[in-house]
Amino acid sequence: MNIWKISTVTLTVALAVVVGRNAVSSANAAPSPDHQAQSSVQGWDWSIEQPHMEKARADLQAARHSLEVAAENKGGWRALALKHTDEALAEVARGIDYGHSHPRE
Repeated sequence: MNIWKISTVTLTVALAVVVGRNAVSSANAAPSPDHQAQSSVQGWDWSIEQPHMEKARADLQAARHSLEVAAENKGGWRALALKHTDEALAEVARGIDYGHSHPRE
């Protein structure tokens, strides 16, 4: 093996150690009786945040904007697409509202 291969491997390992040293944290399986540990596990409150539904709403709003600024009506298809997009936005809003009132489903 030549010196360049050895130095490359050494530098790669050093970089991995420096970059990844805080990437993994240890877990304490059982806290000692005299130490009150707080749980590091966080639950997801679906009634507050619904990231996929919020993303779907944002995507539909962007699609609606693109349809609004389209130059032509495309034989009525643009208007129909706007109608369906509005219906989809309404369904997503109902889904988000349902998620707020039914957080465990």
